[in-house]
Amino acid sequence: MAELVERTGVPAPSIHHYLRMGLLPRPKLIAPNRFAYDQRHEQAVLLIRLLRERRRLSLGVIRQVLPELLRLDEEQAFRPAMWDQVVGVQLARGRRRTPRARLLGAAMEAFAKRGYGDVNVDDIARAAGIAKGSLYRHFRNKEDLFFASAEAAADEVVRGFTRAWPGSGPSGTDPAEVLARALEPSLPIFMDLFTRALQRRPGYPRTARRIFSDMAGALGERLGAEDPIAAGAGLLRRSAASLFTTVLQPSTSVIEAAQGDATTA
Repeated sequence: MAELVERTGVPAPSIHHYLRMGLLPRPKLIAPNRFAYDQRHEQAVLLIRLLRERRRLSLGVIRQVLPELLRLDEEQAFRPAMWDQVVGVQLARGRRRTPRARLLGAAMEAFAKRGYGDVNVDDIARAAGIAKGSLYRHFRNKEDLFFASAEAAADEVVRGFTRAWPGSGPSGTDPAEVLARALEPSLPIFMDLFTRALQRRPGYPRTARRIFSDMAGALGERLGAEDPIAAGAGLLRRSAASLFTTVLQPSTSVIEAAQGDATTA
């Protein structure tokens, strides 16, 4: 790992995060707690860094395009024109609204507006314009669809933050405020995921840890932090606290009514 860090200039916590996200092939175990990395890892890490810095791509998008780039010879893989070509193909594919994409979009909207408990698969299939039986070709059950929705929502938050915070950000802009705006539309989904994880419902604690860890790592990467997950987690905490403070703050009418009562008394 130390040699890979030296060769690429990418901190070890970032490389570990790429491994957890499945962006890099697993290294070869050569001794207890000692792994061997090769040219594939070096090339992949360098490509990830360049795609992040020069094209401002999210790790979710990089996960889609990286395998295709790594299949090219090294000279082609590092050509910016080839990056744009591969990314363009992936974006074009994404714009084709497959049944799975339509179901996922309908599910995200339903879970965000009404909450997990008030949504059923009939509602989602109807909103997506797909027969209920076809839904089960893509998702095992409602929980599987909810987990996929939470993961997609996390990717959207990262993309929203990336667009609004391209690097250092405008002078005086608090990244927590930028993230709060990106986080707000999907917050009900994350709250359901968090609550059910606290209740120790089967599958929820593990899924919640993975989704929040990946989101924190991607946000920390955007901040350029040496430890992306720790930095991203801190940013998420501040943003969530900001949203809760706004929601729980008494309205002007409530304050005025309380002041009026105090004056009368």
